Amino acid sequence: MAAHIMGSALLVFLGALWPVSTVAAYAPSPAFSVVPSFGANRPRQRWSGRPQSPILLSAAPSSVDDERVAKALVNGKQSPRKTDAGAPIDKVQLAQQTEEVPLGQLTPDHRRDMLTVMRQLSSMDRRRDDIVATSRKRRQDAAMVERLLDRLLREHQYSVEFAEDGKQSGQDVNARTYNLAIKAWANANVRGSAEKAERVLKKLKVANINEEKASTPASFLQPDLYSFAYTYAAWYKEAMFAAKNAENDKASSAAMRKAETVLQSMKQVLMRDGRGEPSHSSLNVVEDVNSLLVLWSNTNANLPGLAERFLRFVDEESKTTSDTWTNTRSYNLVINSWAKSGSDESVTRAEALLADMEDSSTLSPDLLTYSGVVSCLAQSKRGADHPKADAVLRRLQANGIQPDAVIYNQVMNIYSKQGTNGASQRCEKVLKQMESLASAGNEQVAPDVRTYNLLLSAYANEKGPAEAEKVISRMHMNNIKPNAVSFTTTMDAYAKIGDAHNSLRILSLMEKEYNNGNSDAKPTRRAYMSALNSLAKSGRGDAGTRAEALVQTMERMGLKPDTQVFNVLINCHKNSAARAEKVLYRMGERDVVSYSSVMHIHSTTGGVKAAKRAQELLDEMQKEDVEPNAHAFNSVITALSRSGIKNAAQKAEGLLKKMEALYEETGNANLQPSARVYTSVISAWAKSNEPGSALRAEILLKLMWAMYKRGNKAAKPNCHTFTSVINCWAKSRDKDAGERAEALLDQMIKLYEKGDREVKPNVLTLTAAIHAYARSGARDAASKVDSILSEMKAIGVHPSLQTSEHGKAAKAHAILKRMKDMHSQGVIADQANEFLYTAVINAAATTYGDEEEKQEAFRIAYRVFKEITDSERLNANHVTYSTFLRAISKLVPSGEKKDSLISAAFRLCIRDGQCDSNCLFHMKNGASQELVCDLLGCSDYNEANALSVDDFPLDWTRNVQQRSRGRIR
Repeated sequence: MAAHIMGSALLVFLGALWPVSTVAAYAPSPAFSVVPSFGANRPRQRWSGRPQSPILLSAAPSSVDDERVAKALVNGKQSPRKTDAGAPIDKVQLAQQTEEVPLGQLTPDHRRDMLTVMRQLSSMDRRRDDIVATSRKRRQDAAMVERLLDRLLREHQYSVEFAEDGKQSGQDVNARTYNLAIKAWANANVRGSAEKAERVLKKLKVANINEEKASTPASFLQPDLYSFAYTYAAWYKEAMFAAKNAENDKASSAAMRKAETVLQSMKQVLMRDGRGEPSHSSLNVVEDVNSLLVLWSNTNANLPGLAERFLRFVDEESKTTSDTWTNTRSYNLVINSWAKSGSDESVTRAEALLADMEDSSTLSPDLLTYSGVVSCLAQSKRGADHPKADAVLRRLQANGIQPDAVIYNQVMNIYSKQGTNGASQRCEKVLKQMESLASAGNEQVAPDVRTYNLLLSAYANEKGPAEAEKVISRMHMNNIKPNAVSFTTTMDAYAKIGDAHNSLRILSLMEKEYNNGNSDAKPTRRAYMSALNSLAKSGRGDAGTRAEALVQTMERMGLKPDTQVFNVLINCHKNSAARAEKVLYRMGERDVVSYSSVMHIHSTTGGVKAAKRAQELLDEMQKEDVEPNAHAFNSVITALSRSGIKNAAQKAEGLLKKMEALYEETGNANLQPSARVYTSVISAWAKSNEPGSALRAEILLKLMWAMYKRGNKAAKPNCHTFTSVINCWAKSRDKDAGERAEALLDQMIKLYEKGDREVKPNVLTLTAAIHAYARSGARDAASKVDSILSEMKAIGVHPSLQTSEHGKAAKAHAILKRMKDMHSQGVIADQANEFLYTAVINAAATTYGDEEEKQEAFRIAYRVFKEITDSERLNANHVTYSTFLRAISKLVPSGEKKDSLISAAFRLCIRDGQCDSNCLFHMKNGASQELVCDLLGCSDYNEANALSVDDFPLDWTRNVQQRSRGRIR
């Protein structure tokens, strides 16, 4: 038949045919069918970043059970109807039971249960929450819905053909029953689901044609807007899946053409009446379109194009009909969908939709339209999009729309989160605009407490807590009461820099404000957590005591400490493992963070007992069914590496293997071995001093690369990992240690040249490489490698490690020069420090070989030492002086020249107050007896030789910062 019965007309007809209990879940009533409008007459509400929840169509309930179902539908949730025994409906059992019931004998309870299960399994909300459902499970659920539909269809057909006149069973099948199956397949989003959704739609079309042929007075099997929309959505999702996951552009294009075909079919069926008359109520159509847009926005946040494509189609095609299909709210919903998606296209799409509305003769943007565009700008990751917010405000006012504080706060929030230079000033500019408009009569734009909180946050992010705190004083001056957020944000800023004193002071001000009558400033759990965090980061000796007092205050305030609070309290006791354990065992519920925090404290303590206790805690948490994570294993591994016990490195690697096995067994991502864990094991080998430890460390490095290439991104080696392996070679004293360290350093630079910034060498890396040469004991350094020189020239670094220079001193000096060149060119941020320069001198001082080699080594030591003493940035310390005196003693032949060098160096040493026992030892070892007596002011050599640093004037040793590590011979 020509007329298409939709909306309320269809439901009036169905109300005459169906029992009330059956119609309840489908029929609209004035009480439940009104969808709020985004129009200008609607009261302004705070923008929440998401559209309002849809109010689904439901009839007035006729029983307690139906009332529960109706309310659940209105709230967008649906729970299984329970049997008289209180148990939820068993879906599989229900399907089996209904299959066994003879045709014509389905009871009203059967039909109601079948419809309830169909609604549950097809629900978009259910699909959104059931994020862990496998594709197999989703397919099974959709197939179950279609199976139940087929059973209802057979029952309906039997009723039509064989029921006695006047005794036809209640009508359980209409377009919306078919829609449940279509929607189930659309939401299943599995391979082939779009074809199955369209198959159900075709069944509905055939059923409708058959009803028309039977000359039924009114067709309740007419496909409606939802029938086509769900099928379109199924094809659209399949197109997106093919494009993004399967990377099959051909399949994606084919699916998108199918989606377009469904929309064209909808146009032919619903958007024109054969007599040129409106086919149904325009109000109902707009509400249905908006309900679909709301549902898609809530359940397909990653597919905003789904909603926009549908909107643009119905908006364009409805222009040829007498019906109205879209309104301002429709566009607002799609803009909001883009805002929620976080897509890179969101700003472009939102701006295009806004421009279309501004150019439209039938639609006008409202305040919420512009709010949606600003939300897109706020979500954008491109900094260039943020300044556009001011332009949106200007466009809003140019179109005669009065802004309010909400949209201005949105703009200020964009600037507040940036934390870049000038962000606070831009927020100040927005505040002045709000104050100006408010003074001109627009009270809706008057700054409120949220406005000032955003300004406070901007200052905290850009300029620090002191400037943020000043905003609270401004709030008092402007008669705006600061709330808990105001104080907590300021406390967080102090906590970020570990300033516990000021964080606690702000908490005290907050408590005072609340006691003076400002109920909005009541200290919250979040505020106390911020104060506890500040104590944990402060490093104060009394952090644990102060934290315990805070927890007691929380309890007096009625805020019962939870696991999170106790975990922070444990970290406040980081200087006492015993006290941290007391907190652990007084907690009500311990989690992996609780145990890991205590184990970490043991790992920083060091020693045999700490390592043993850390291992015991790891075993204990597993017995308590608390699954350990990577941090827990890493803490025990670190404790072992610092314990000094025999076979510590082997035990650390054993824990690593156990961790790998657990990850393979459970698939728990929190147990996936990371670069940090592997590096800790490598450090354990470096500290072990066992034969072959360096080789074992390098094997672990290669294993990390292999795992990274197989897909474990967390195992990717970084600068710290490479440096640990190089350090392992440096400590090994193997003859080829320098060569192995050089190869690793060269690998790091090659990777960095290819764009891997995580392996950029730093000062520690280069120092470790130099030590590898200095301690190797080899007569010569590694042989020339021309490829290294070529690679260094490619990035403008000269000279390379492989030059014409010979010996480990030259190699070490080349590393130093390379670092200076790389720093001057911006390749690395670190500058060479005293330790790196001293390491080069040490490499020269330990050179063995012929006289020519020694002369070259000393020339390097002298140049480096002179560079330190001539520098305004570098300061020679006692290690520098003792190492240089050692170089003179070992490398320069006896004579006047040697005495002259020792005299000058030692006099500089005592001038700088850097004379320690090593400096004295190497001076005596290298100088002539006459020079020793002269430098120490003695007439007799035996008297001079008997002197120690304790006999020296305090001025000679005033700047020695640490105890000498002993003689270096």
